Amino acid sequence: MIDGMQGAVSVGSWLAGMPAGPVLGAVLSALDMNAVSDDFVVDVLQACARQRAHVEGLYTAAVATVVQRAAAVGSEQYAPDEVRAALTLSRNRARTECDFAQILCLELPAVHAAMVAGLIDRDRAMVFTHYLAGLPEELVAAVIARVLPIAPGLTTGQLRARILKLIITVEPDRAEDQYEQALADRMVVGYLDSAGTATITATGLPPDEAAAATERIAKLALAAKRAGHRGRIDQLRADIFLRLLDGRFHHLTRAQMIAALLAETSPPNPVDTEPGVEEPAEAVAEVVGRVSGIEVRARLDTLAGLNNLPGELPGWGSILGSVARRAAGRQHSGQWRWVVTDTDGYLMAEGITRRRPTTSPPGYRAEGGIVELAIPATALARLTKDPPRAWATVITDIATQYQRARERNPAGKLDSQPGRRHPTSALRRYTQIRDRTCTAPGCRRSAVQSELDHTYDVQHGGPTTTTNLAPACAHDHGLKHRGGWKVTQPKAGHFRWKSPLGRVYPTRGDPITDPDPPPF
Repeated sequence: MIDGMQGAVSVGSWLAGMPAGPVLGAVLSALDMNAVSDDFVVDVLQACARQRAHVEGLYTAAVATVVQRAAAVGSEQYAPDEVRAALTLSRNRARTECDFAQILCLELPAVHAAMVAGLIDRDRAMVFTHYLAGLPEELVAAVIARVLPIAPGLTTGQLRARILKLIITVEPDRAEDQYEQALADRMVVGYLDSAGTATITATGLPPDEAAAATERIAKLALAAKRAGHRGRIDQLRADIFLRLLDGRFHHLTRAQMIAALLAETSPPNPVDTEPGVEEPAEAVAEVVGRVSGIEVRARLDTLAGLNNLPGELPGWGSILGSVARRAAGRQHSGQWRWVVTDTDGYLMAEGITRRRPTTSPPGYRAEGGIVELAIPATALARLTKDPPRAWATVITDIATQYQRARERNPAGKLDSQPGRRHPTSALRRYTQIRDRTCTAPGCRRSAVQSELDHTYDVQHGGPTTTTNLAPACAHDHGLKHRGGWKVTQPKAGHFRWKSPLGRVYPTRGDPITDPDPPPF
């Protein structure tokens, strides 16, 4: 079908619009990849992905059919063994394949049809089956109607976040029941892998407490690294994790933990390299058991108990409203940011409130942390007229600051020092809130945990302003500076990432607040 280099080059111009199926399969089978130019090689890659999804959709239908036929002539319990034998699979793998195929083809036919059409791949289809299996038909239909049309443009992580958030939004009581059941089933599992090393996995944990635990490990590892530890940061995190669990760090102060880590890798009589730097053992002691603060995002009216809309732990995903309230209350001494959004959910104004509600959940108080209180402008107006008693001072303070912000140009003040190399704390906070995450395509790294990058490099004259700053995780910062990718910001908060092959991927941070859910 494709004759020589000329055909291989010209096929790229119309390959992009070709649907998955037999014709596309024949074209790709006859294609000489070495003859495809850089201009069209991405079109070929995307066409192959569509065709692979199509074939995997056919394969899934075949698995489901074999299971149904085997169950009809034998036993439903052992029907997957037909697939196991035919494909030389382990029993567990065959069971997984059969369960996925039956749920997809019998319970989620629209998702399967999208897979056969080449619109979504197996990994995205598995996200749907994982979250929607066994849910009421009307809830499944609502989720599919809302999410399936945009699924091709989402990573699996983004897709999981959207589906879970929608389930919590539409049926918070059911989500709460599932959460409590999973919490009751929590466990820690240890096993050896193929290299003979061990893996420890904990499941069913409260997400806010898990986030605090990992944040504490990350901070200890960074402190040890700064104190001179020669291990990689990931190795340090693993070492600290193990020592916190096995008792070696029991009753040690933070400084003593760091000293112990350094002693394991340092030669005798270490550290005289930097004058004025104290040895870790001489550092100020920290009380053992202090919990690290975390970042929590939620709507103000959710934290005030007026609804059960989902909150968020950046980098982790959506959490129940009840978990968001508990997690926010624990960050009592952290930085509390307020954010007012427009009708589309994007940033209008932001700031910091030092007010706190008069009540907070029982339990420990974390050290530091960030709480983002988001509220649509229309909802803030309603809350200001009749605020919940415990939150009255917080809401009044936010409303007052918001009114002042409307009377001036916030960006003008933030952009008043374009010649600075490093942004002010206010400009850094504004950019983090506006962009939410690293701005690279598909990246979900929290903006707070990312680096702040000048879109047009500062060494070439790029200003330190709202229109030239954006969060970038360490990997994607390197992607721009060392990986050959180019980034522009044609409008504040709107980005265009251009790959070395010339493909442009526009990105923008997700809305801060979503529209209120329709009646269900």
